Amino acid sequence: MSSLELLTSFDVEYAPSSVKKWRSKRTGLQAVIIDKESPIVNGFFAVATEVEDDSGTPHTLEHLVFMGSKKYPYKGLLDTLGNVAFSNTNAWTATDQTVYTLTTAGWEGFKLLLPIYLDHILNPTLTDEACYTEVYHVDGEGKEKGVVFSEMQGIQNQSWFLTALNSQREAYHPKSGYSSETGGLMENLRVLSNDKIREFHQSSYRPSNLCVIVNGSVDEDEFLKIINEFDNELPSLENGSSYRPFVDSPYPIKPLPQKIVKTIEFPEKDESYGEITITWVGPKHENWDEDLAITLLLEYLTDSSISLLIKNLVEIDEPLASDIHCNTDDYTYTMPYIGLNNVPTNRLHEAHEKLLQLLNVHATVDQFDLVKMREVVENSKLKLIFAVEKSADILSDYVITDFLYSDLEGQTLGKNLRTLRDYESISKWTTEQWVELFQRYLVNNNPVIIVSKPSKALYKSNKEQNKKLLKDRIDELGEEGLNHLKEKLKNSQEKNDLPIPQDILDQFPKPDPSKIQFIDTLTIGIGLNKDVENDLNNKLTSKYVNDTPKDFPLYINIDQFKSEFISIDIILSSAEISQNLLPYFELYSEIFTFPLEIDGQIIPFEQVIKDIQNDTISTSLYNGFDHQFNELISAKIQVKKENYIKAINWFKKIFYFTKFDKSRVKVTIEKIINGLPSLKRSGSSALSSVQTNNTFTERSLYRSKDFLYTESFYRELLNKIENGKFDDILKDLEDIRTQLFKLNNIRVIISGDLSQVEHPIKSWNEFIDAVPASSSKELITIPRSFEVLTDLGQSLSGKTFIITTPGSESTFLTSNTKIPIDYLSRSSVAVSLAASYLQAVEGPFWRGIRGTGLAYGANVSRNVEFGQLTFEIYRGSDAIKSYEVGSQIIKDFVNGVTKIDKTLFEGAVSSLINGIASFQSNYYAASSAKYVDNVLKKRGPNFNNNFIKELKAITEDDLIDVLKKYYLNLFDAQNSAVFISSHPSNANELKEYFESRGYEVSIEEVTATNDNDAESENGDEYTEEEDSDGYSDEDAEDDSEEVTSDEE
Repeated sequence: MSSLELLTSFDVEYAPSSVKKWRSKRTGLQAVIIDKESPIVNGFFAVATEVEDDSGTPHTLEHLVFMGSKKYPYKGLLDTLGNVAFSNTNAWTATDQTVYTLTTAGWEGFKLLLPIYLDHILNPTLTDEACYTEVYHVDGEGKEKGVVFSEMQGIQNQSWFLTALNSQREAYHPKSGYSSETGGLMENLRVLSNDKIREFHQSSYRPSNLCVIVNGSVDEDEFLKIINEFDNELPSLENGSSYRPFVDSPYPIKPLPQKIVKTIEFPEKDESYGEITITWVGPKHENWDEDLAITLLLEYLTDSSISLLIKNLVEIDEPLASDIHCNTDDYTYTMPYIGLNNVPTNRLHEAHEKLLQLLNVHATVDQFDLVKMREVVENSKLKLIFAVEKSADILSDYVITDFLYSDLEGQTLGKNLRTLRDYESISKWTTEQWVELFQRYLVNNNPVIIVSKPSKALYKSNKEQNKKLLKDRIDELGEEGLNHLKEKLKNSQEKNDLPIPQDILDQFPKPDPSKIQFIDTLTIGIGLNKDVENDLNNKLTSKYVNDTPKDFPLYINIDQFKSEFISIDIILSSAEISQNLLPYFELYSEIFTFPLEIDGQIIPFEQVIKDIQNDTISTSLYNGFDHQFNELISAKIQVKKENYIKAINWFKKIFYFTKFDKSRVKVTIEKIINGLPSLKRSGSSALSSVQTNNTFTERSLYRSKDFLYTESFYRELLNKIENGKFDDILKDLEDIRTQLFKLNNIRVIISGDLSQVEHPIKSWNEFIDAVPASSSKELITIPRSFEVLTDLGQSLSGKTFIITTPGSESTFLTSNTKIPIDYLSRSSVAVSLAASYLQAVEGPFWRGIRGTGLAYGANVSRNVEFGQLTFEIYRGSDAIKSYEVGSQIIKDFVNGVTKIDKTLFEGAVSSLINGIASFQSNYYAASSAKYVDNVLKKRGPNFNNNFIKELKAITEDDLIDVLKKYYLNLFDAQNSAVFISSHPSNANELKEYFESRGYEVSIEEVTATNDNDAESENGDEYTEEEDSDGYSDEDAEDDSEEVTSDEE
């Protein structure tokens, strides 16, 4: 008999989804289905995790759960089965939650893994050996390692981390879980015991504190059967605690009695720019209308160039910040915050005072703009509807928050998720209501202000301290102690890596890939589009073809499907732009924020931005299409389907009637320059830059938009403006317009529902009439990345480039070799499969590099468009050893020392299939992928099915062949080029090593924004870097490119 009680069931009125929630009367376990048609089934298994200290127990458990369960006491079994079942797992830890995820192509694989995964969560083995390798240990060289420790080591001195941590400390009670660092501070991780982790698991990982959320195409009966069987094995509520983390806390959030301003320092050689975060205590969680209203009020203040804070702090002469971000932390109270990035250090105090002054002056009936506020509400509502049409993950996020903080009976979930009642309610608010909210929460409410200053002295002292700690540790341990630790680590790894018995793996059925339902769309070619064979027997196809005027001079590609929205991309070849003008691209990408001049009348940029926001869901101009083909330029407009004609009109206005006003150009250039310090502190950004600048020519748009390449260009533009030479810039911008927006350089890509549009094709006539006459009508060819490679980019041989980034203490490395530029060859499929095999969770690189604490991620990606195969070390704690282990792994396969594992081989095939389904999980993504496959890559509209057939034909011998032919070259100086971003203290060691391997090595340093006191340095200590606020157990695997889509 089932103990699951249905609490609520409803259709979501604004999305193609329905929701059901159950709760076990016996254990308190909660389960939710969000039913939505999709080839992907997503699981989110949420645990409310509250801890009063900085031990990091929530984060360590997020890692240790994957090391085995009581029923399945084998490290990697979950992921090994997941690989075979078209699935991947992941997890994150935030301040108030740990969430484990499962993403599967199809329900068959999901239902296989669900009970195994849940057993890992509630019944993990938590062995001492797993704790030793995953959390913290000292290796045989005296270096501190452990996956969790290395992760936190890399972020603990980053500016964003220190700012957030200090904000938490000041906003909440010292014993509140909200004030703790759930990731674990290094000093706490060093002394954290496995017993303490076990105690935290016992107290927090209770059935009543777990919510199982699944979205996608789910078999409800099978789901309930699995949950009920699992629930029957769990202890009852009578034997456990009824305490709800945070909700029942004795240290609740309270309004601050006084304003707090705290100045902190972060280590950084470049002392030019700091940052500021301002946080307030907002409305209670259950005050739904005010919760949404405060979120949208932040948007009102920061969402565009005409919003209060951007207009007065960013887009001004001598800006006080390069950009402003805002958000809310949704706890028992909603906690709104505003952050200012790249604030000149000598103006940090001025910046936060100016921000508060602006809020104070604007929070009046006379100043508040009710019309704009209501536009923000409406636009936010449309963006939400569009997002949930594409993915149910947003609904899953809401369910997690509801589980953490709302009633246990499910009444709140139905009340707030079923409709957009809160949007409707606040859309009717008066000016007085908005101003009262504004004043109560953002003006007459004491904030926490954290002012973060860069400190060269702290940078130097940390560097010296790290060296001293390593030396003292080695001296204290001595040779005997180091050998003991080396042996202890080896023994722990051997116990962790005990092979999974084949008979256990064989007892699980393998899902049938033919049951995965990939999304397909109706594709129609119009005008100059000869890439599509139209099915004139289809009524909609006939309608669109019949609406096409004779000799229609425009290329249009339509992917038709049921939707409330339409997305239009216009793709253009950057090869038409003169080479010397390409660096203007970043400026040109702001084209939707410039004034217009139509029939001699100037439409100010403020009005343009306002009208665009009213008529569209989103607009952008960027390089590439679908994250690929980087020499293309794409202009995108997304609208409600009834605004289709307005979208066409906006393309016409933006392309042909933009006025490049001097003041707007100057403000935009200053914003680009002021955004550089953050990029320079990022090791991954520096790596991308050094690789791009050395492998692509100046003819490449991809290179010409690189931040290090264009810095001097934009500084020179500012000098021209200040010296009265703006006309030179204006001529360049007009030349780009003439070269780029020609009719034969335009391909219109439409996705969505045009079925109700009266004239879907004739409506483009006004756009066509605005295009200046062109002598040529022949469609311009698609530019290819391999056409703009340097000699090194073509040979990828013999060179190593090291760029040192003082603001990032991590090491990022890529080694690159050539592969054929052929999307259809059998070897191309085998290269993909080899990459999938090598970088699989619990695969060779995972166990050999990540599992031994050498790097947070080790991945392989291919980019056929570049003709390039890449081995990548992501956030390496020992980049040299990671490189050597990667090399040895490949050699051992080629030499027959290591055999191809059958289960991993099958898993690699399934992983690629899952990747296809995941990247095409909604109609919009599927239509973009279809265009890329059929038109850009010329591999046909049925590529998915053909690729799967070819995958199944690849043998183990084929895998060994490509490992020998291509992968060995990754570690051979004659056949590869290496690019590294590292802390300056590692540069000499890296240089000496790669010279010993036969590479010619050069070193450069990212220059400080004000580099008058720049200095070079070297040494041997290291830490790592993280770029987000969450801690993710397996996110290293997500940072690699999906190898079937060849993303650039």
